[in-house]
Amino acid sequence: MLSFARDLNILSPVLVTAAFVPEVDYAQLWTGSGGVAMSVYVEPAEDEDAVIEVHSEKLKKYCAANGIRLRIHSDRFDFALPAIRKEARFADMLVISGVHFFDVINARQPNAYMKEILHGAECPVMLVPEQSYLPGDIILMYDGSDASVYAIKQFAYLFPKLASTRATLVHLLHRKDDPFPDRQLMEELTSQYFSNLRVMDQDMRPEAFFDTWIPAQDRPWLVCGSFGRSDMSRFFSGSFISGLIRKQRLPIFIAHR
Repeated sequence: MLSFARDLNILSPVLVTAAFVPEVDYAQLWTGSGGVAMSVYVEPAEDEDAVIEVHSEKLKKYCAANGIRLRIHSDRFDFALPAIRKEARFADMLVISGVHFFDVINARQPNAYMKEILHGAECPVMLVPEQSYLPGDIILMYDGSDASVYAIKQFAYLFPKLASTRATLVHLLHRKDDPFPDRQLMEELTSQYFSNLRVMDQDMRPEAFFDTWIPAQDRPWLVCGSFGRSDMSRFFSGSFISGLIRKQRLPIFIAHR
């Protein structure tokens, strides 16, 4: 996870702010402005202050060695989710390590904390696998909804340095004969953000698209919109995102209003 902050800092300088929250699925939350915020799992310990001190020192040394600006919040929190929401409110992006999340999510029992974090986070969220990387391909998922457009805009605002990276605007078909919603407007918008843009309809079975097409891309990042609480269950258990998270373990950028 630290390597992801290092790579982002090379791309464009970031500020990492560390805040320590109680042990849950994600026990230690890092938030930041300037483009990075992240969550790191720490094994529980009897002497919490000692553990925090040890990891704070490791963090300071790593950031100093890699030229990353760092701030550490010394506040202590009683409950994890309110702390995460508060920190995310003042961050540009929340980056969550997928080390544990990718292993526990499944179609019948999504990670409850993750659902709450994604619903409550007041900034975009990036799910990052253990082996993170900068993208060679950016996949912009579009289904005509305002949520998908909003997510693409937020990604472009946060990552202007990726404007020349190859990007693919993928129209998600609900039925094979569905028209491409507002195609001209959408192409005009995305072409202003990405100079190397291609546009395609998803005209194959979702399983084939995500099992075959996405892995064939060069270090792909996925950009998609998430939705309100009423759609969160479908977002995890019934949609393509759930399967993609479990199978491919690629960075996924999620944003909602």
